[in-house]
Amino acid sequence: MALSRSVMIDPDILKNTRCDRKYACLSGEAMCRAEPYEDRDVLLLRCMDERACAYRRKYLGLYICTCPVNQASYSIN
Repeated sequence: MALSRSVMIDPDILKNTRCDRKYACLSGEAMCRAEPYEDRDVLLLRCMDERACAYRRKYLGLYICTCPVNQASYSIN
């Protein structure tokens, strides 16, 4: 399944998401490295960064991104 990334994010998601990186994932300057990952028909974002982040969570031996802005950019609910 190929997903394209969009920068069209619902303003409510931006307003309600605290980001220590000032939404770098949307600027293209210092994007958070994440890639879509499917586990048992559930689509997740696999975090590829080593940096500390409030939305980086351990899941089955890997790290996933739970950031609402990053998930919305990939159309993951």
